Amino acid sequence: MADTETLSKKIKCPYCGETNFPESGFCWACYKNIGISNPPRSALWGRLALIAGLFVFYLQWIRKENYFSFLDFINLAFHEAGHLFLGFFGRFIMMLGGTIFQLLIPVVCAIHLWRRESRLGTQLCVFWFGENLLNISIYAGDAINQALPLVGGGEHDWTYLLTVTHLIAHTPAAARAIFLAGSAVIFWSFYLIGRDGAALLKLKK
Repeated sequence: MADTETLSKKIKCPYCGETNFPESGFCWACYKNIGISNPPRSALWGRLALIAGLFVFYLQWIRKENYFSFLDFINLAFHEAGHLFLGFFGRFIMMLGGTIFQLLIPVVCAIHLWRRESRLGTQLCVFWFGENLLNISIYAGDAINQALPLVGGGEHDWTYLLTVTHLIAHTPAAARAIFLAGSAVIFWSFYLIGRDGAALLKLKK
């Protein structure tokens, strides 16, 4: 019988730096044999390829007006759940609840993965948080025209929120600020992913 204490110890993947249980035999993040102690250059190139793919994904918000990605279908589900769960705290919190949940879920996931010492998973959650801000910026920017379709109809969240906060006249500026904040978070995630890749390259040397 294997020593349970030994099996419970976590080890770092020599390829990508992710934390794994040794009994798994391979890394959950890069699917390489975790028994090899000399990480290849492909670990760095893999992270660079990931950054490139995420950057191309990010560019869609610049290339297309009111871009709605496949990831936003998931965000929309959390958004609607936010209205439901926070609907007991008054009208303002209920209307803001969709946005709160859109941002809260990636934060909760990031904290969970960080506590499990999953660096890449945490970094991807940081990207997800930023992507949510991009989606929110589009919704906020629609507060005056109200051209976007609303799930189940009803009142436009950001028309209400910007009106009661006396910012409705500054709708474009508010949307731009949210978009820039999301972009900053996304580029921060790129930095974190690339930094770990560079650390792996140094380990190779």
